[in-house]
This record gives sequence, structure tokens and C-alpha cells, in this order.
Amino acid sequence: MIPSDRRTQRQRSSRDPVARELGQSQADIMNVFWRRKSGATVPELHEAINAGRSRRREPELAYTSVLTLVQRLHARGLLDREAEGRGFRYRATMGRDELLSSWSDELINRLLSDYGDVGVVRLEERLRELDGGRLARLRAARGKR
Repeated sequence: MIPSDRRTQRQRSSRDPVARELGQSQADIMNVFWRRKSGATVPELHEAINAGRSRRREPELAYTSVLTLVQRLHARGLLDREAEGRGFRYRATMGRDELLSSWSDELINRLLSDYGDVGVVRLEERLRELDGGRLARLRAARGKR
């Protein structure tokens, strides 16, 4: 099979679906925003990110790297910002589950528009291959939302 996934192997192997889509550093940033309902400035975010990285014994991110990642997330529409002092206070535009639902819808729409009937039939075949326990867990998780 010809791989069409352009993500890195590390990204594809992550257990976190947000990290699989955005990469670990941007996922770390989004996780801070999801924990902090009041949002964060870049200096606050820089401190929080590096505190988590030091606990995991990972190298710290430079302030400019955090700023760049935040600007990218803002450009993608994942963060809103409002002026605060000489900078901005950023907030997530949607919760984690909302984001995963949005990405799922986008992926399904692409499957349908790019592959049409073939894509639908293949998806149906794959769903039939799921074991009953996993399918029940998926249905139960869907009911909780």
C-alpha cells in the first residue's frame, strides 16, 4: 500500500489523537489551554509548558518557539486572542472533544468527497471487522457526549 499520510512516524505513533494531528509541542500547548479556562499569555504558557517538560525530563522550549507555536495555532483558528497589556491573552476556541469531533467530520467529508462509494464501502467493511467489545465501547463513548 502506498502511504498517503505525511505525518512523521513519531506523530503517527502517539497515543494522543491531538498530538497525532498537531505534533506533541502544539498538543502540549492546547492541553494547557484546556486546563486553564481563563486562558494564558505567552509568558504564562511558556512557564507552564516548561514545568511539564521538566517533570517529564524533556528539553525546555524557548520562549520564541512557544510564541511561534501559539501564532500557528491562532492562524489555524484553534486559539482566540484579546489584547492584554503589551501582548495577548489566548484561549482555546473549542474544547478537546469538540476539536476531535470537528476533525472527524472533516476526515469523513474528505473520505466521501475524495473516494465516494469506494470509500463508504471500505469504511463499512472495516467497521464490520471491529470486535464486538470495541464496537460497544465506541458506541458507549459516543453516547456520553
